[in-house]
Amino acid sequence: MDPWGGEVKTTTVSKFEDNFEPAQDSVKLSDSAEYLAILERKLQQIKKKNKVVENLAAYRADCIDRLMREGCDLDPVIGDTEEEKLLQE
Repeated sequence: MDPWGGEVKTTTVSKFEDNFEPAQDSVKLSDSAEYLAILERKLQQIKKKNKVVENLAAYRADCIDRLMREGCDLDPVIGDTEEEKLLQE
């Protein structure tokens, strides 16, 4: 109901205008092959970068495993700080 007293038409649409389907008369652009080649190169670069991240994650896990197995000596080594160097002198 319209609050201003006018008549309101209600229409329901059961599907979208083009239903997200490509037009039948679509024509590829002249540089579409070049554009696809550029996209493929970018995808390959991303995949290579992903391997770097995977390698770093594996290296990190290996370092953590070694620290857990071998332990970590947190006792200060003589001469680590300036005060300890002065005490030795």
